[in-house]
Amino acid sequence: MSAIISIFILGILVIVHEAGHFVVARCAGVRVLRFSMGFGPRLLTWTRGHTEYAVSAIPLGGYVKMAGEQGEERQHQPWEYLSKPIATRGLIVFAGPFVNYLVALVSLWAVFVIGYPELLPVVGKLVPQMPAALAGLQPDDRIASVDGQPLASWEQMTKIIARSPERPLAFVIQRQQATFSVAITPKAKSLTDFLGQTKTVGQIGISPSGAFQSTRLAPFAAATRAVTQQNEWLQQTLMALLSMVTGRLSVRDSVTGPIGIVMLTSEAVKLGISPVLFLVSLFSLSLAVFNLFPIPILDGGHLLFLALEQLRGRPISLKVQERSAQVGFALLMSLVLVVCANDLSRLGVFDKVAGWFHR
Repeated sequence: MSAIISIFILGILVIVHEAGHFVVARCAGVRVLRFSMGFGPRLLTWTRGHTEYAVSAIPLGGYVKMAGEQGEERQHQPWEYLSKPIATRGLIVFAGPFVNYLVALVSLWAVFVIGYPELLPVVGKLVPQMPAALAGLQPDDRIASVDGQPLASWEQMTKIIARSPERPLAFVIQRQQATFSVAITPKAKSLTDFLGQTKTVGQIGISPSGAFQSTRLAPFAAATRAVTQQNEWLQQTLMALLSMVTGRLSVRDSVTGPIGIVMLTSEAVKLGISPVLFLVSLFSLSLAVFNLFPIPILDGGHLLFLALEQLRGRPISLKVQERSAQVGFALLMSLVLVVCANDLSRLGVFDKVAGWFHR
């Protein structure tokens, strides 16, 4: 069931992506010859206007076929794709990733409106000889405020502590029916983050108790929070990609493929609608970013060719585009194999198979 749900989610996200191309192409006056939901043999078709709509056998996405996309197909009519200005073609290409970005934003907004679990600033374990233990904090203490800022979540607290190494902070503690204040100076520690960057942060030596509460935001507040969170994810994703390109971040340890997506979806489904929508947001944003890679078979590759056409004053030859697409397809298939192998390795499949042969 988890695999079916995962395929359904990814299929819908790709169809929405193609719908972005479709709508903008139609608005720009380009005829769309076929809008297919899925790949492979067509199971069901119907025609409306100049467009054939199809439901195909393989439900892993879809595609849009526009009139006059290839040079040999052109009739030099104003309703053909290649008859449109470069800027118009660029908007048609960019529409797919942009719609995925919007879907990610709306899904995250829905999570904040429906309600999401938020870890409370309640002390679980303390590290001996660290500032919190030396200051007398105990398990189950709730930290009400730090440095005059009221706390609603564990994340909010850790951000304040992390940016305050070796700086005394005023903590307001709630212990059973009592409330008191205590000064704690976070200890400076050098850490290497997931991007391979080293920075100094403050730590006081506590871990959360695991207590959480469901938090809901008003629609406008949820929209603001969703935009902020989405932009943070986008920045982190771009930084991670840069780190992978420069070799500071391992592709093996940072990329999840179809198998990993199924596992994540399986866990999310058990927890309810909000975690599923949270994953939808992550998947849709990842799809938007991935499609903007400057690889010929992807939207980013098409945008690259359009940029080169603008600079050169004439299109890139069809032969070069076809060869580039073949290379891009080979690169993508190689990437799929690598990430699937990584997923299997994380699940311990290879170790189990090796164990069978050594019995």
